[in-house]
Order: sequence, then structure tokens, then C-alpha cells
Amino acid sequence: MMDLLPVLLVNGVVFGAIYGINAIGLGIVYNTTGIINFAQGDFVMLGGMTAAYFYGHVGLPLPLAIVFGVISTVIIGLLIERIVIRPLWRRGAKDWTYVFMLFAVATVLPNLAMLGIGRDPLTFPSFGGLPSVQLGTATLSSQALWVLVVTVVVVVALQGFFDRTLLGKAMKATAINPRVAAWLGIPVERMVAMSFGLAALLSAIGGVVFTPLISTQFDTGVAMTLNGFAAAIIGGMGNIRGAIVGGLVIGVLQSLSTAFISSVYGDAVIYGVLFVLLIIWPAGFFRPLIELQHEEI
Repeated sequence: MMDLLPVLLVNGVVFGAIYGINAIGLGIVYNTTGIINFAQGDFVMLGGMTAAYFYGHVGLPLPLAIVFGVISTVIIGLLIERIVIRPLWRRGAKDWTYVFMLFAVATVLPNLAMLGIGRDPLTFPSFGGLPSVQLGTATLSSQALWVLVVTVVVVVALQGFFDRTLLGKAMKATAINPRVAAWLGIPVERMVAMSFGLAALLSAIGGVVFTPLISTQFDTGVAMTLNGFAAAIIGGMGNIRGAIVGGLVIGVLQSLSTAFISSVYGDAVIYGVLFVLLIIWPAGFFRPLIELQHEEI
């Protein structure tokens, strides 16, 4: 069994990278709005399924199918904000209202995907263009390498976006203190909409690079949401680097526990370890951006 350890670690890192990207999306929405988006994992599912649909059923070339799949998912994310979140935001709804509404969205989206696209698992060819990498007894496939490369690009691009662009700084200001941001002329509602659009974009990108590895179907969103949420908590909600670290922790734990213990108890092991980690580091490994709110008020 120990001979499988390098393979398990590689698989855990690849899965963890996707959980980390999803966790970043969760953190962006939470920082800007204070809302936990329980439909976040469905954006991963939609990105993969719509790209596979455009490729396999519509017959578009793979690059164009991927672009259309990502754009479609972003539009859905923006529509969720406009139809579900914004009316509640304007009325000053309580937190539990958002929880219920997003649970409802997370129930409706998979069913719409099943009715509109299908219930069977879907996939499309690997991207190619990158070589496989041999790591001891483990092989990092070309598509797995794409997952890691895209994850690094996402992290670097987001850090640059939030630190160096005016729009990114406006979103960060809204996250730290929306009232002060509004006084400074920042359109807070537009920042909220952008947070949902950006979260959908990130998860859709994760979905399209991940789908060639294991395929996707309408009911995969729930697991992605739960694992992404756990990664965000471990890393420090809203911290970009922390989200990736948290995702890697969840991915490796999941891979090892499934192999060495049992797939039946895999989730129990993951959340047991999460329980211990949060006792030691209640705010996660890294400092959440949302903590700055309390310093500014």
C-alpha cells in the first residue's frame, strides 16, 4: 500500500487545487457580501457540463466550447445575483434569508442542468500541449499539469487584480467596509454583482480544466461546495493563498483516507481533522480579509 503513496499524494494535490479555486470563489463572495454561497460548487459543475455540451452536442471546436461554457456559467452567476441576491440586499434581509435562498438555488441548478443537458456523466478530450511529468513512481498527466498551471495563473492574476487595479481595489474596499466604500462613491451593488460573476468565472475555469480528468455530471456540485467551503475555512475565509493551502489539505486528506481507511469514512476523517485544526487555529491558517472590518469600524 505504501507504494501507492506518491500516486495518492499527486491525486490529492490535483483535486485539492480545484477545491482551492472553488474556495477562492466562496471567499470573494463572502468578503464582499458576508454571504456564504452554497451554490458555489454548482458553478464548477456548470462550467464542465456546458463546455462538454457545446463540444459533444453542438459540435463546436474544443477551445470555443470551453469559452462558451465559461461565459454561460458567468452569465448564470450574474443572473443569480440580479434575481435572487440584489432584491434581498436592497431590503436589508437577514443572513438566514440568503442561506435559504442559496440552498434553493443549489437545489434548482442541478435539476435544470439534468433537464437541459442530461443526467449522464460528460467529458471532453484533454487539452494537450503539456508533457506528462514523472514524479518517482507517480505520473502527473498532461491534464493534471494543466490543473496545476491554471491554479497558479489564477492565484497570481487575482493577487495582481486586487492589489494593482482600480476595480480590484474597489472590491477590496467594499469587502473591508461597504458603508465607507459607498461614502467614497464606490458602487457597492455593482461590486456585489462582480463578486458573483468573478466567483462563477473561477469555478467555471476549475470545472473545464478538471472535467477531462474524471468527467462531470449534474449532481457533483454539492461535494464541490462542501470541500471548497472546508478549504476556505482552513485557509482563512477570503484569503487567496490560504484557500489554495486549505484545498491542498482537503485533497490530500481525502486521497489518503480513501486509500488507507475507507471511502465510507473518508468524509468523517476529513471533517474530524478540520475540527482539530479549527480548535488550534480558529481563524484558519491565514488571516481572513473580513477581520479588517472590525479594525475599521
